[in-house]
Amino acid sequence: MKVQINMARRLPPLDLLIGFEAAARQLSFSKAGEEVFLTQSAVSRQVKKLEEHLNIVLFERRHRALELTDQGRVLYEAVCETLDRLSTTVDALRRDESRRGLKVSSTTSFASLWLVPRLERFRARYPEINLHIEADNRLVDLSQGVIDLAIRYTSKELAPTESTIHLCDERLFPVCSPALLRRNGREMNSVADLANHTLLHLSDPQNLWPWLQWSTWLEGAGAAHVAGQVDLRFSHYDQMIQGAIFGHGVALGSSPLVDPLLEEGVLVAPLREQLSSPRAFFLCLGNRRDPAVDAFVSWISDAIIANDATRQAD
Repeated sequence: MKVQINMARRLPPLDLLIGFEAAARQLSFSKAGEEVFLTQSAVSRQVKKLEEHLNIVLFERRHRALELTDQGRVLYEAVCETLDRLSTTVDALRRDESRRGLKVSSTTSFASLWLVPRLERFRARYPEINLHIEADNRLVDLSQGVIDLAIRYTSKELAPTESTIHLCDERLFPVCSPALLRRNGREMNSVADLANHTLLHLSDPQNLWPWLQWSTWLEGAGAAHVAGQVDLRFSHYDQMIQGAIFGHGVALGSSPLVDPLLEEGVLVAPLREQLSSPRAFFLCLGNRRDPAVDAFVSWISDAIIANDATRQAD
């Protein structure tokens, strides 16, 4: 029969060993205290308790000097070896956690239009973090620990209230490629000028996203009577924006999704009219809390704030 021994009962408290190691290395209670954020007298008391616990003398206390006894040197070597092994193990575990990567869930549109174009900026700022993007319009259960963070597109009323950061509200406005305006030779100075262009629509047979429809936007802009020359429809929002990039017509742009394309000049927003939607973007935190999570939260928050500042300046 194998007998298990509770080693914790046979070992002195770890804080006493840490204080002893610092004092033995520095041969000074005062310098050891500065290192472990204790007073000189507190370190001296720790060493005294350790000596009483082991029933041995660890230091020869001389005038303004300390010297390890033979037993003190034996213990010092053992403690140093143990702490070094522990430090090596902890560093290895941290490296393994870093290699596991940070898993971020996002809607397909946010991932393809906003997140992926900005990944190089994240990597330049945090090159040591492996980032895994899980693009899916289905909601994921963060409590299971598979996904570390989730970017959600929802109303403020339905947004989770705990561990959630409001990134930004959604604003809607017409966007098109610069080439479209040059090719057609038609300026777009007012909402009424949309009647001279093909309008790109997001298919929504169940009316799930009415705020993303031209009819809703035009009514809000006071131009419900305006209709495009031709309608072109897409089943996915990012595909519709691709249609606008290739000059197939004018799309209803969503900020922040189209902001990277506007920055690059791939798309332009020819009209000043913009309307707010009932939706917003939120960052939901899972169970994981570590520097990698903090880094992503800091980066995306800064990037969104920069987006807003650029849009307001325009």
